[in-house]
Amino acid sequence: MEAQATATATVKEALAALYHHPDDAIRTAADRWLQEFQHTLDAWQVADSLLHDESSNLETLIFCSQTLRSKVQRDFEELPSEAFRSLQDSLYVLLKKFNKGPQKVRTQICIAIAALAVHVPVEDWGAGGIVNWLSDEMKAHPEFIPGFLELLIVLPQETSSYKIAARPERRRQFEIDLCSSANVAIDLLTACMAIDQLKEQVLEGFSSWLRFCHGISASELASHPLVHLALSSLNSDQFLEPAVNVTSELIHATVSHGSGAIAERMPLIQILVPHIMGLKEQLKDPSKDEEDVKAIARLYADMGESYVDLIATGSDDSIQIVNALLEVTSLLEFDISSMTFNFWHRLKRNLIKRDSYVSYGSEVAIEAEKNRRLQVFRPKFETLVSLVSFRVEYPEDYHTFSEEDRRDFRHVRYAVSDVLLDATEVLGGDSTLKLLSTKLAQAYGSCNNEQNPKWQPVEAALFCIQAIARSVSIEEREILPQVMSLLPCLPHHEQLLQTGSSWLALSRCYFL
Repeated sequence: MEAQATATATVKEALAALYHHPDDAIRTAADRWLQEFQHTLDAWQVADSLLHDESSNLETLIFCSQTLRSKVQRDFEELPSEAFRSLQDSLYVLLKKFNKGPQKVRTQICIAIAALAVHVPVEDWGAGGIVNWLSDEMKAHPEFIPGFLELLIVLPQETSSYKIAARPERRRQFEIDLCSSANVAIDLLTACMAIDQLKEQVLEGFSSWLRFCHGISASELASHPLVHLALSSLNSDQFLEPAVNVTSELIHATVSHGSGAIAERMPLIQILVPHIMGLKEQLKDPSKDEEDVKAIARLYADMGESYVDLIATGSDDSIQIVNALLEVTSLLEFDISSMTFNFWHRLKRNLIKRDSYVSYGSEVAIEAEKNRRLQVFRPKFETLVSLVSFRVEYPEDYHTFSEEDRRDFRHVRYAVSDVLLDATEVLGGDSTLKLLSTKLAQAYGSCNNEQNPKWQPVEAALFCIQAIARSVSIEEREILPQVMSLLPCLPHHEQLLQTGSSWLALSRCYFL
């Protein structure tokens, strides 16, 4: 007991030094000592006792909850087998104690309980395992539901946490046991959905369980009240992010292995798509928070990538989805716009690969359908070229960029090059060249007519042409010579001259 008291006092002193001492060296030493302490056997008792101590301050509670969580995750086998029950009881008391916060502490306690569940057999939690145990506790103690709900959210997430030092066979068995309890978990979430204060947690829990285990069929989900809660919450600023997470998981559920034939999935798809399409106006709403726009854009990208096979048929409905994805691509923030790039790649691949058309039987029918689809999507890919080509323009303040900023800008240009190449495979090299040469002519004309000519649009157009040049047919003898004739007339600027030189070297190979 005396040793534990000494260790407890030392932990408090080290935490005080870490957070409040003015000397950097002392703070560093305190941090090092605390990290080493977390690996000791004494850390179990000290962390547990300080968490139960009503006088512990927030810094102590956060450190001790993190310590106890990490001990359960990685050092559980340090404890004798009979220690499970007392540890379970202690964590349960702590979960109820921190039911209303602090949030960081409660989360660590929940993760610790989830990790404990991974380590021990399902029977140790009583009949039905930890989810049934949790169900009983929620019914018996509804005043602690916020804490119980967070544990319900965390449980499926921890199945993939490799911070938990559990044997592979034990981890696999836990996943099987937990998945068998998915319906119980969903029922618990459904029972809580009517309480406004719990809606965010309910949505987070639903997405967590959907991600972990697609235990409910797509046809059942189509009429499930939690699905309707999520979709109705897409128009709520308060619940948008968790609602997007649920909707994204629902999209994945409709295309996952074992989700049934297309006829079984269509009822859910037909519910999801209109709700997502209804968010289109919010993409350009200036009052919308950037994170909200990003969440909606991610949803469109998920929808596009997941349903690309359906979209590629070129139906009127699919064209509406493509138009919405073009809206996302047109957004100024590259981090948001680029979310759609993988969709365009997948759509291109679907349109040009023969496997997409084998169901049409004969070669004549296959070729006819392929040509029809390419014609349907041609205007969309032409628009795509226009929307992405300007993104490679050098910013006015490029000369002030750090090395990291310059590297990021190079990555933007590489990403745009890939999109242009995807478009080229649909449109053809010569047609794409024609689109880009028009932009070059416009940029060059503006450059010559301005008192302070901007070289950036000219360089951007040249860069884009260079990106697709190898896709241009060898017979093309109209546009490329015109581009070459412009090179000697370009404004003298370092980046522009570099691109011009690279283009000249490439075109020399082309004309040989």
